[in-house]
Amino acid sequence: MNTQKYETYKSIHESLSKALKYGFYYEAIFLEYAVIEDRLASVLKYAGIPYIDKNGQDVSISKKLNLIESRKELSDKFYRDRLTKELIQECRDWIKERNDLIHHMANLPYDSELVQKVAVEGNELVKKVKNKSASVINRLKKNA
Repeated sequence: MNTQKYETYKSIHESLSKALKYGFYYEAIFLEYAVIEDRLASVLKYAGIPYIDKNGQDVSISKKLNLIESRKELSDKFYRDRLTKELIQECRDWIKERNDLIHHMANLPYDSELVQKVAVEGNELVKKVKNKSASVINRLKKNA
C-alpha cells in the first residue's frame, strides 16, 4: 500500500473511532460506507474486474457487490469462503439501512437509537469486510 493511501486510511480509522466514541454517528456511517466501498473496489481491482462506468466513474457500491458475487474471477472456493453470500447480503442490508437514514435525515423525529445502531453495526461490518477482503487481495496478489 502506498504511503499516501496508508496515511489516508489511518486518518479515516482514527476519525471513525472518535466519531463512535463521541456519538457522531452520522459521521461514523459516512466513514464506514467509504471504507467498505474502498475495500470492495480493491478486491475488484486485484481480481482484474473492471468497475468503472462509461463516464470514467466508479460503479455504485451495489454494482460492486454484484460483480464480486457473480464474476468467475472470484468463483474459486477460497474467495467464496471469504466473500460469502451472507457477507454480501449483510453489506446490502446495512447499505439499505444507511441509505434510508441518509435520505430521511431531515424527517422528524430524529431516532438517535437507530442512528447509533446503524453506526455500530457498520463498524462491525467494516471489520469483517476489511478482514475478508485483505485475505482475498493477498491471494489475488500472490496469484498475479
